[in-house]
Amino acid sequence: MPLSDFRHSVVFRMAAGYGLLLLLSVALIAAVFYVGTAGLLKSNIDEQLRSHTRQLVQEEQQRGMDALTGDIHDLLTDNQDSDTEIYLLLDAHGRKTIGNLTAWPASAVAGDGMHELEVSRLDRHAASRLLSHRFADGSVLLVGRDMQDVRTLEHRIVVAFGVGGMLALLLAGGGALLFRTQLQRQLKAIHRTTTEVAAGRLDRRIAVGRSRDEFAIVARDVNDMLDEIERLMDSTRQVSNAIAHDLRTPLGRVRAALEQALRSPQRDARLPRDAQYAIDEIDGLITVLDKMLQIAEAESGVRRGHFEALPLDALLGDLAELYQPAAELRSISLQWMVEGAACVMADRHLLAGVLANLLDNAFKYAGEGALVVMKAQPMGEWVHISVQDDGPGMPDAALARATERFFRVDSSRHQRGNGLGLSIVAAVVSLHRGRLTLENTHPGLRVAIDLPGANLSKS
Repeated sequence: MPLSDFRHSVVFRMAAGYGLLLLLSVALIAAVFYVGTAGLLKSNIDEQLRSHTRQLVQEEQQRGMDALTGDIHDLLTDNQDSDTEIYLLLDAHGRKTIGNLTAWPASAVAGDGMHELEVSRLDRHAASRLLSHRFADGSVLLVGRDMQDVRTLEHRIVVAFGVGGMLALLLAGGGALLFRTQLQRQLKAIHRTTTEVAAGRLDRRIAVGRSRDEFAIVARDVNDMLDEIERLMDSTRQVSNAIAHDLRTPLGRVRAALEQALRSPQRDARLPRDAQYAIDEIDGLITVLDKMLQIAEAESGVRRGHFEALPLDALLGDLAELYQPAAELRSISLQWMVEGAACVMADRHLLAGVLANLLDNAFKYAGEGALVVMKAQPMGEWVHISVQDDGPGMPDAALARATERFFRVDSSRHQRGNGLGLSIVAAVVSLHRGRLTLENTHPGLRVAIDLPGANLSKS
């Protein structure tokens, strides 16, 4: 990756952010450590200087200047702190009475207070911390400490943390390279798979392994998405094939019938009959297209604005009355029942169409003399609606695909139908935020719909 591209990458931004955070952390630790060592040492030195100065001032006040001179002499010759201690006593005329300084700036004795100045101690220049006190007679006492060891300590602390900062930068850079390697490996795997899928290889998936990190979660989500895309593409191909078959066959029959009518010697006699046959076949095609539009309309959710609190006892009663003549013609026993106050939020026409589809299928596949039962009952926050027959049922392998568009158990398509009835049912149930289940009851098939209940008293 070119440097200009790398500077705009996520890896660079994250590495730079973490590197800056690491440097700020080192700086914060250094500041805390400095205050806790060199800063505390300076504070202790200042307190010791004030304490020694108070003792010497009290000595002068109690025993006089000669006693003070003697005390300073004893302090300079006791071999304690001889490498760092500073004492100087000047008389009222500014002449040195006693002390271990050989040169000092005038500002050191110009007034009382703490100073940090360069002085000559035993003919050696040294940065020192000095506290001066002027007596009533004009003499000046200077108590101080050579700060060279403190300066050396501060320098070592700065060097140590400078080296630590450089190491932190190196670690941040190494971590960025390691992170970049791992990130690019994961992203390349995702990019490679998505590129292959975009090229038409829908069976490609991202290798996940046993990892549980965020990339594994993303990879699983992408794989689930690709599974769904592959399923939809397969479904689309199957639907396209089914549409082509269902349109081509009747159109072929229409064309053949009209062509034979036109070529027949009895043209005038056959043409009206074959024209009516063509109209019937075209009506069948229009019905297929209407059902496809119904599925699209249900899946788009445009009918949701027509929902209302719908009592099921009246709806099931009307459907039973409507289908009773057809049931009697086929010696089918049609029963219906509604338990309790079963009420749902639904579009009356869509739900009636769903139940009509299910009754048509039951009449068609259960056969003459069958028993068909429509039932609705409240179950908590849901209302359970079912249509059950005692016919031959459906092969178990076909249950999972029964709601696919144009799917038929009779794959040879000898039996009339277009395989869209249960697809419409599934789309409408989904529009109502419901659940659709199909199960063999041995004998027969049971289609169950669970819809969210509605409180009729609040509507």
